[in-house]
This record gives sequence, C-alpha cells and structure tokens, in this order.
Amino acid sequence: MKKTFAITLAIAFVLAFAAPVFAQNMDWDTTYNMDGTIDIEKQVGHLCNTGASLKQTVEGEGEMTKVITTSQVEGVLTVDDMNDWVTAEDAVNNLTVTSVIELCAPAKHVYTEDDTDWPEAAIPVRGLYPLAYGEDDWETTDLDGTFDPDFFEALTDQIWAVQVEADPGFSGGLTQDFEAAYGPWSQSEYYADILGADEDGDKYWWFEDEDGNATTQFDEIVGVGKGDDYVGNYFNIDQMARTSQGTTKRYIDISSPWSHAYLMEDMEVVGMAEIEESFEMDNLEPGPDTVPDWWDLF
Repeated sequence: MKKTFAITLAIAFVLAFAAPVFAQNMDWDTTYNMDGTIDIEKQVGHLCNTGASLKQTVEGEGEMTKVITTSQVEGVLTVDDMNDWVTAEDAVNNLTVTSVIELCAPAKHVYTEDDTDWPEAAIPVRGLYPLAYGEDDWETTDLDGTFDPDFFEALTDQIWAVQVEADPGFSGGLTQDFEAAYGPWSQSEYYADILGADEDGDKYWWFEDEDGNATTQFDEIVGVGKGDDYVGNYFNIDQMARTSQGTTKRYIDISSPWSHAYLMEDMEVVGMAEIEESFEMDNLEPGPDTVPDWWDLF
C-alpha cells in the first residue's frame, strides 16, 4: 500500500525593491524543506528584459531541501540555486528537477548562401548578425533577435538545460550559480539614427569608426563603443549535477558572434552520475558605471 506522505513546507520569502543610482532591482530568497508529493513550477527573469530567463520544475515524491536566491535588474539576472533530495522508496513518480536557462545574448549567425557573396568589408565582423547598411539588397536586423533575413541562420539555440531524476530510494542534487547579462545594440531601438547619443544612450553599445563615431557601415567599422551604464553581454555559470542512481540529462547549445566560439552537448546518463562544470562567455564587459568602485561596497 502506498505510503502517505506528510507535506511540510517552510518557505522564507523576501521580495525587495530598491532604487540604486542606475536601476531598480528585485531580490528573492526562498528556503524550502519538503517531504511528500512535490510539484513546483517557476520562472525567474523575462529573457531580454533581464538578460536571460530561468524556467524550472520540481516534480515527484520524496524529501527535498531547496535554497534559491535571485536578483534581477534591467538586463541582468543572477541566480544561486541549491537542490538536494531523496526520492521516496515507494514513489510512483521519481523526484525530478528540470532547469532551463535561455539567454538573450544572440547566437553567432551563419550565412546560408555562398560566402563569396559577402562584401569584403563585412568579413571582420561576420557572425555579429547582418548589420548591413548601405549595401544593396541587404536587410536590417535587430540584435535582439526579433527579425532575421532568410539568408542568415542562428548557429545555436542559446540554451543551457539540465534534468536530474533520482530513482526510488536514491538521492539527487543540482546546484547552479550563474549570472547572465545582455545590454542591447543602440541600433535596435527607435532612436536608431542617434546611435547612443540620446539621454538613454549610456545603456547601449554600438560600432565605431576610426574617429570614434558610431557607424553601421561595414567598411568603416574599426571597433566597438558602449555607454557608461551598459550592463554587459556575458553568461557565467558554475554547476553540479548528480544522482546516486537515476537519469541525468544535459543539453547545452551556445555560441558567440564575438569570439566565434561554439559549444554543444546533448547527454543522457542512466545510473550514477556526478558532473561538475564551470562555463564563462564574456562577449562585452559592463560599462564603468555598472561596476561600483571597491570602496563603495563598505
């Protein structure tokens, strides 16, 4: 006869709004102690509004401790999440944690036609999306990914996903500590012709010519400029996924148009697994005003 589980759930919930110099923030700290039939579905972040989004489900029968701390500001999501559990010995549904991180940071895009059709001046910045102005028969594409011409294709899904399922009587664990940021390109907003020069321009990045002026002409691009309040474009994560007996799945599909780097892994292990990893993708550093001086922390 199926054992009846008593459910005890202790949640410490802190939701705070603050107003620092350059942004408002939302912080959330939660501690769960649970024993029983568990069903949790959550989302933290809103993709490009916060640089990334985390979607997570916890489902099954067993005993679990979970501690999650999150912080959100415009363009940046920070999450520290720890899950430790044991599936009940007579569980009908194994206790399982699924976590999917989706990045706003655009993937490297590849040209679907013959590369010789590229203008020679575009070669140094190819992959950074088709930022082509002044070229015949070319289209304009926003870096936020809202529109892609047919002749360009994203190389990756910009997904970091993991699932750990513990068999009855066995333990599982998933710890994720990550920060993701994406500050948009100035050309992707309504003030395209201003190129970062208006009152909100400090939040954006742009291409520069040899005189340090913003430009969208491939043959003029020599570097990148960014505003003092630019939040950056990066994704850094430390992760540990394990189970003493069960099924562990990981799917990673990430690329960078800045470094032209590419990473893909699709994995499934049935049995014991313990995977510890650290990943860093630093496309663009934050502007100077988004990183406080060390003495301002005291």
